[in-house]
Amino acid sequence: MTIGAAIRQGFGLARRTRSVVWVLFLANLGLALLAGLPIYRGILSFTGHSLMSRSLLYGFSTDWLVDFSVNSPRSLNRYAEMIALFGLLSIPVNTILAGGILGRLRRGAELPFSLGDFCRDSSHYAWRLLRLMIMGLICYWLVFRVLHQSLGELVNKWTSDASDDRVVFWAHLGVTALVLIGLVFVNLVMDYARVKLVMEESASAVEAFLAALGFSLGRLGKALAVYAIPSLCGIALLGIYRLVIPWHLVDTQLAGASPGAYREPLTLALLFIVQQLIMFGRYWFRVATWASEWSYYSGCR
Repeated sequence: MTIGAAIRQGFGLARRTRSVVWVLFLANLGLALLAGLPIYRGILSFTGHSLMSRSLLYGFSTDWLVDFSVNSPRSLNRYAEMIALFGLLSIPVNTILAGGILGRLRRGAELPFSLGDFCRDSSHYAWRLLRLMIMGLICYWLVFRVLHQSLGELVNKWTSDASDDRVVFWAHLGVTALVLIGLVFVNLVMDYARVKLVMEESASAVEAFLAALGFSLGRLGKALAVYAIPSLCGIALLGIYRLVIPWHLVDTQLAGASPGAYREPLTLALLFIVQQLIMFGRYWFRVATWASEWSYYSGCR
C-alpha cells in the first residue's frame, strides 16, 4: 500500500461516509453552545434591559468589559473554568464518537448510514477506547513533563549566563520543536491504535497501543505522511479562511453600524456561517485522516 493510494482511498471513504462528519460536527457544536450559554446568561443578567444591552447588539464595547470585570471580578474566571471543563469533556466525547466513525468504516462505506448502528458501534468500543485515551493522556503528560518542563528547565540553567540572546532563542526553539515532535508522534500512535482496536475486534487497549507503537516506528515515514497530509489540509482551511475573508470590510461594517441597522447583524450571521463551514471542513478532513490510516493499516497487514 503506497501513501498516495491510502490517501486516495481515505478521501473516497470520507466522501461516502460524510454522514458521520455531521454527527461529529453537531456533537462538538452542541458542546460549544453549552460552554457559551453561561457566558451569554451572565452578560444578559449583568446588562438586563438597559441601553448597554441594546448597544452590545451592534458592537462590542471595551468600556463595558472593563466595567463588567470590575463589578464581577470572579465572573471571567468562572467562565474560563467552564470553557476549560467543556474542553476536557470534549476529549472523551470525541473518543467515543471515534468508535462510531471507525465502526462505520468496518461495516462498509457502501452501506446506508444508520444512526442506530453508529450509536451501537460507539457504545461497543467505548470502554476500550476510553482506556486507550487514558494511556494517550499519560503519554502526552510525559512529553510535557520530560521535554517541556525538565528539558526546558535544563536549558534555562545552561543559558542563564549566556551573553547572546540568539543562543537562548535557538535553545528554547529546539525544546519547543522537540515538544511538537513528541506530541505529533503520540497523536500518530493513538490514531493507529484506534484503527487497530476497531479493525480487530479481539484487540485490547494495551495490545492496540503497543501494536500501533511498533507499526508507527517500523513505517515511520509512510505512516506519518498518511497521517500528516489530510491533517495539514484541515489546518490549511484556517489559513484560507484568514486570507480570503475581507476583514477590512467586516470591521468597517461592524464599526459603522448604528442602532436599527441591518448590516451588522447580517455581517455577524454570515461570518458565523462561514466559520461553521470551516469547522465542518476540518472535521471532514479529520474523518479523512482516520479513513486514510484505516486504508494504509489494512493494506499493510
